[in-house]
Amino acid sequence: MKNTVRVSFDVPIDEHTFLKTICVEEHKPFRDLMKEVFHKTVEEIKKDRLQKILSKGLQEAKEGKGRIISQKELDSWIEEIDNE
Repeated sequence: MKNTVRVSFDVPIDEHTFLKTICVEEHKPFRDLMKEVFHKTVEEIKKDRLQKILSKGLQEAKEGKGRIISQKELDSWIEEIDNE
């Protein structure tokens, strides 16, 4: 199991009430919803970072500045982003 940390932050009461209402309607624990939102956001950020790296590499290749990368290098970059 990965090491974990507890996250705590303040939110406006109306937003909290809205989300709690959604949880009641869906019979879902608030904690589970927050974890889903958190993990989805992290995955989106990782994909965005990888997209930026790949876009930069493609642009450099078009300009003749780039180099061919191996699948191993690409896998390494993906792993590096996943571990951040």
